[in-house]
Amino acid sequence: MIEPTILNFEGAVLCGASASMTLQSFTPWTLWPRVMPRLSQIGNRTNQDLISLRYFDSIPRFGPEANPAFTYWGGVEVAAPNKGFEHLEIPAGTYAVFHYKGLSSDSTVWRYIYSRWLPNSEWALASLIQCLLQSYGHCTLAATRQPSKPKRGTFLTQ
Repeated sequence: MIEPTILNFEGAVLCGASASMTLQSFTPWTLWPRVMPRLSQIGNRTNQDLISLRYFDSIPRFGPEANPAFTYWGGVEVAAPNKGFEHLEIPAGTYAVFHYKGLSSDSTVWRYIYSRWLPNSEWALASLIQCLLQSYGHCTLAATRQPSKPKRGTFLTQ
């Protein structure tokens, strides 16, 4: 399967919108219409990437019956908060980045990370945050319907 790149991340501020969801009721297409029409109103962007993030209250469990609750975020990285938008600080730390191209609904990557790669690695999840972050690079989701080269990351500590 996929081997990650381990990197030190400086932290970031995500600007956009969020919604409560579960794994089995995951509907990201309901959130992005709240962000995309207003994208040009977001100032001080640090790059052109679109960010998707699932923030779990605890370490998620995956399996056929799993249905963990999480807050789904969609937005962009900014240098400072913008009025009229929700914000989430993504803490600095050591991250494992798994490069994956495919649908965000494909949970085989998450299952691999949490059930095979992580237990057999020298790493452990940090207790600070349980998030799954996807960076779609510079693309237009509405035009392509398929993001180019998504990157999925998981926060780790050694």
